[in-house]
Amino acid sequence: MEGAELANTQTREAYPIAVDNFGLASLDELVGDLIVYRKLEPITRQIPGLKSARHQLGLPAPSVPRKQEKSYAQVALWILEQAQQRRDSSVEELLFIGDTLSGDGNTFQVMRTLRSADGPPRDNGELLGLADDAVMPSACFIGNEKAGEPEDYVADEETGMFEGNRWSQLVDWIKWAQGNGLRLDENTAVVLDLDKTAIGARGRNNRAIDVARLKGLYRTVGSLLGDKFNASLFAQHYELLNRAHYHHLTGDNQDYLAYICLVLNNEGLDCTDLLERIEDGAVQTFEQFVRYAEVCIAGGGRVSEAMRQAHEAVNMAVALGDPTPFKQFRREEFVATLEHMNNLADDVPAEERLSQEICITQEVRETVLWLKERGCLIISFSDKPDESSIPHRTRHRGKLPVHKAKTHATGVSIADQLRNL
Repeated sequence: MEGAELANTQTREAYPIAVDNFGLASLDELVGDLIVYRKLEPITRQIPGLKSARHQLGLPAPSVPRKQEKSYAQVALWILEQAQQRRDSSVEELLFIGDTLSGDGNTFQVMRTLRSADGPPRDNGELLGLADDAVMPSACFIGNEKAGEPEDYVADEETGMFEGNRWSQLVDWIKWAQGNGLRLDENTAVVLDLDKTAIGARGRNNRAIDVARLKGLYRTVGSLLGDKFNASLFAQHYELLNRAHYHHLTGDNQDYLAYICLVLNNEGLDCTDLLERIEDGAVQTFEQFVRYAEVCIAGGGRVSEAMRQAHEAVNMAVALGDPTPFKQFRREEFVATLEHMNNLADDVPAEERLSQEICITQEVRETVLWLKERGCLIISFSDKPDESSIPHRTRHRGKLPVHKAKTHATGVSIADQLRNL
């Protein structure tokens, strides 16, 4: 099932908000190589990442912190400080632009309560918690467009959170932040989320990102199972398990979910009781699931050599604490993502573009460019795997990384309002 077919499984209606096409743009215009993907190592080699931070912050090896963990926020702030030091600046204010409270919002809340130990003796840059009533001057925008509802937002000065149901409310957020005393200057670090924020805006264009991911996933599973791939059964399992109820098993990690659905789709393995084991709690974590699959395969399960190799790669990655164990899927996702950028003509209807093309969010673009003009540091932290964002040096020769690929910028312009602030 290809991306266009997946997109067409949902009825497209005229988008309730008039969104304009602002031509081609790229994420490179906004952040350059100041992007930190899941491995927590910046693309630019001029700024150190997790490998250097691990020793200084006393973090255990070899695990990579996830966005929901406090250690992720510690590493993120440490990287921000390294980036600011290169500019002879410091991190005195913190801005976040994202789309989820559980991910972006949680990381923001932790980071604003951290500081570097600045008095001697400095313990290798160890990050300490501020006093309970002290937080870094900060503001976080969480966008989730609900075009069919009246325009509304909720701003909380105590938490620094601003939740809006229009991406154009970024200008209201900036006004609110300035009203709360933020200077928004060279000592301000702006953390920009990528997927479903800077591109594929949540509530408006996020479906296109999901379509590309599923396209890569179906290609991967199809190549492993061949003509025995049961697409309808796979979709059934994917829809069932892609819910918060199963996060104890999937870890809200698409690698885990994809591999689980692959195993369930393999008729050479006896998985008749597996869903029951998941439901009754006998299989509670992904690590347990991988061990279960290992027993099935070792016990004589009839699987192809490609499937066996895929399992061994996942099993080894899990043993090493790699949060991206299903790399074959992620590399296909990378290709599919590029295929859904700048893939439509300039004059297609907005509803078609928003469902099938991954677009730059114009409101985010204009806000970030305005902040850059004021001297703010712009850096992106994304929980997306490096493998689905950066070309493999041999398998993807000639392909651009996602952040350098051009695609259409769509949205509602707020540039004039920003200029008048």
